[in-house]
Amino acid sequence: MNFIYDIVLNFNDNYYSFFEWNKKDNIINIKKIPLFLVDKDIFYNMKYNKVTVSHDFIEVIKERTFTYSRVKVGPSCLISNGKEVMGVLFNDKGNLIKRSSLLLDEEEEVIDEIVSDKVYNINIIKMQRKKIDNTNRIEKEKKEFLINFINKETNIDTLKYLYYDYFEKEEENTEIIKNKLIKEIKNNWSSKFNNFYDTVKIFGKIKST
Repeated sequence: MNFIYDIVLNFNDNYYSFFEWNKKDNIINIKKIPLFLVDKDIFYNMKYNKVTVSHDFIEVIKERTFTYSRVKVGPSCLISNGKEVMGVLFNDKGNLIKRSSLLLDEEEEVIDEIVSDKVYNINIIKMQRKKIDNTNRIEKEKKEFLINFINKETNIDTLKYLYYDYFEKEEENTEIIKNKLIKEIKNNWSSKFNNFYDTVKIFGKIKST
């Protein structure tokens, strides 16, 4: 087994390129982590799809990643297809739960390190294909915030206000309001939603006070 030393990782539910990292992220200083060269299909599936790996592989990587802060990360490793490198974090059941890109210079160093390794066959026992979302992180997080807020909102006056704010017409039915707003957010995102997001954030702050 090959290991990589002294890198930083930023595990998130979704894969974000290093230039989309931000200050609120929990960036981890990794002291030592396993590294595997995999074929392009395994790399692609782990980057974009919902996968579960075998218990045997979890046992191979379990307690093999160490941080400088001594915080336990969980079963994790780096995988590479020879062109890209990604950190992957699993739970004990083998479900891939988080992914991380690498800083550009560190990714190049890992690729140089792995060039002579043999391809390792990670056994994926279950996979659910997900629709690839090419939107950037800021837009993705705004969508998630708006959808969660609208789904959970119970105040009809707030919902009616938001509906009118976006569509510039009135609607009394709560179900229609929620369905139309969420459908619009998912399928017809535009710059108009940036102002709408700011409005919803205000309501969110009011509710939390």
